[in-house]
Amino acid sequence: MNTTTTGAEDIVAVRDNVTRVINESSKLNSELAQELITAYERESKLLGGINRREKEIVRLRNEVARRDAKLASVNERLERLLTSKAMQVQRAYWRLRRPQRGSSQQKGGQR
Repeated sequence: MNTTTTGAEDIVAVRDNVTRVINESSKLNSELAQELITAYERESKLLGGINRREKEIVRLRNEVARRDAKLASVNERLERLLTSKAMQVQRAYWRLRRPQRGSSQQKGGQR
């Protein structure tokens, strides 16, 4: 800070110094505000992406649960079918129709 012997020069020097400090502070404030706005926009985009991924995860979990339930139902129906009398008769029929090994029906080792 400039110091002089007259009061008028002191006021001018103080005013110049205050103006310089205010201008520097204003410039720094403006730069900081722009950095904060940029960071906010970037974080908003990231948060939007995270929210979309979370919604997709929930949707996929629901889809997996639905498919698991369907698979359990199909497995139960298959198990009931395999233990039914009709399937037991069908398997017995297939066993009877299957060619026996070493029988005369096989030609030259072909099946």
